[in-house]
This record gives sequence, structure tokens and C-alpha cells, in this order.
Amino acid sequence: MRVTLKDIAQRSGVSVNTVSLALRNMPSVKQETRENILQIAEELGYFGQKGKSEMRNIGLVSTGERLRDSYFYMSFHQHILSTAHESNYNLMVFNCASCDVDPDELRRKFESNSIAGVIILGDMEERIAAKVAGCGVPVIATGTRYEHLQVCTVIEDNLKGGLLAVEHLYDRGYRRIGFLGNPNHSTGFMERYQGYIGGMMHLGLSVNPDHVLVDMDAVHVYDYDRIFAALARCEDKPEAFICTNDNMAMIGMKALLAQGYSVPDDIALVGFDNTVIGKMAIPAITSVDVHCAVQAETCVKKLISFIQNGENSSERVVLPVSLAEGESVGFVRA
Repeated sequence: MRVTLKDIAQRSGVSVNTVSLALRNMPSVKQETRENILQIAEELGYFGQKGKSEMRNIGLVSTGERLRDSYFYMSFHQHILSTAHESNYNLMVFNCASCDVDPDELRRKFESNSIAGVIILGDMEERIAAKVAGCGVPVIATGTRYEHLQVCTVIEDNLKGGLLAVEHLYDRGYRRIGFLGNPNHSTGFMERYQGYIGGMMHLGLSVNPDHVLVDMDAVHVYDYDRIFAALARCEDKPEAFICTNDNMAMIGMKALLAQGYSVPDDIALVGFDNTVIGKMAIPAITSVDVHCAVQAETCVKKLISFIQNGENSSERVVLPVSLAEGESVGFVRA
């Protein structure tokens, strides 16, 4: 009977993810824990069964900023990891930061680790993504799209998400609706902003430029002081803000509370991504659910199909979204 990572995890008393990290020699696992996992894996005969024909590797390539984002991308990474393991694939993570210094570094890493296919996670410069796509293995990009790069992309329907957020607020009686966050930070953020604008037009609502707080530092996109200042400058505040994601909604809520406003009694907030941290907020954030697990599963299964069939494609897969109601939106009385 084949030994799985789950078998090793149960014997070791740790999670499947920790086992995977230890077997890939990732620095986040304590040395003592790693040694214990390796010993148990050896005892169970895991290494003896892991021939090339049985276990293959896929790569996850992203920027350092995305890989450090514990609010959404880490959750996405976990879903990709578990789906890959179910299909008998290991997942290895690569930071694209060194591509400018050594353009061939990723290619060498892919070859030395027998990477069969790659998922690009989140936005990166198109010229960097082109280097990844030029490494000779199937590639899928998720959470973004590239205008001039022939790769398959998987992304949530952010335009629909923006519309859903506006419609939900409208149904609750809100008419003066603003937007909070920097659309230029990512493809997804820009599409969410465009969805907001489209939703306002669809419902015949006017967009007040003073209520659209998008002129923020692209580098310090989640800087509390900058967001606090932007909200403070908005003297005639809207009844509600649609935010680029749950993280932005959380920071916006903190800033509003510090300025004496109550959520949702004074100002309602809607986020995106339906993250755990948004659900834990008080009040819980009403959010557009992008169904992270479905996205991850779609990416991995498509990539494995490309690997097995020796093909690639440039199709764009847009996945549906839905609204997850929290407590950050109330009702506006006529």
C-alpha cells in the first residue's frame, strides 16, 4: 500500500502541510520537527516508493509581496498544495525576485527540481512572467491576466463582483456609495473598481469623485496612516464604501472607528475575497466570495491536464463569484 503525506502527518502529529514543507527542506519548519518527519518517512518507506514515474513536481511562482500576504494568497497556496497532493504532485514555491539579476535562474531551478508545470500566482510584470513562460513547461496564471502573453489564465469574475456589491447596497437602501483602495495595485483590484463604476451606472447612481478614494501609494497599499488620512480628507462621507478586499475593509473600518464613525450604523463596508480575517472582524465583513478553493482546484487540474497531454492554451477562464453577507452592511431608512 502506498505511503502518503497524510500517513506521515498522522504518525508525526503534525499537519500535511508541515510534512510537505519538511520534505522540501523549507526553512519555516523547526530542525527537530524536520528530522522527526524525515525519520518517520524513512521508516514508512516513503522515499523508496517515490520514483519519478510516481511523484512529479509543479512550481508556484510569485512575487515576495504576494508570498508574504497572509490574508488571501497564503490561503490560496494551501488550496493549491492540497489539490496537487491529491493528484500525486509535489508543490515547490519560487520567488521571481531574482529574475532581473539572473534571467536564467528560474529555468535552472525548474530543471534541477524536475518541474513539470508552473502556476503564476498574482500580478507580476509581464516581462518577468514572459521569462517564466519561456522556461519550456506548461504555465497557468491565476489572479491576473497578460495582454501580450499566450498563457492560460484563471481569475474570478471581478466585474460581476463589483456589480453584486453595488446591488446589495442598493437593495439595502444605500445610494451614496464610494470606493476605497488603489485599483492600480493589481489586475483584480482594477477590475473590481471597474465593476463598481459599471454597477453604479447600471442602477442610475452618480459617482461622486470625492467618494472615490483611490489615489493611494501603490507601494504602501495597506498603510494605515495613509488610509486614515484619505478618509479624514473626505469631509462629506458616503453612506457606504466598496473596498478592494477584506484587508482594505478592515483597515478602513479601523480608521473610521478612530474618527468616531460606527460600522454599519454610520457607514457600511463591503470587501472582497471572503477571508477568515474578514469573518472574524467585529462586525464581520460583508464580502464578495471569490471561492478561493475552486480557483486553486481549477488551476491545478488544468495544469496537470496540460502536463499529461503535452499541450498548453491561452484561454481565459473566468470563475463565478457570490456575495457572503456579514454584519458590516445595515439598512438605510427612507
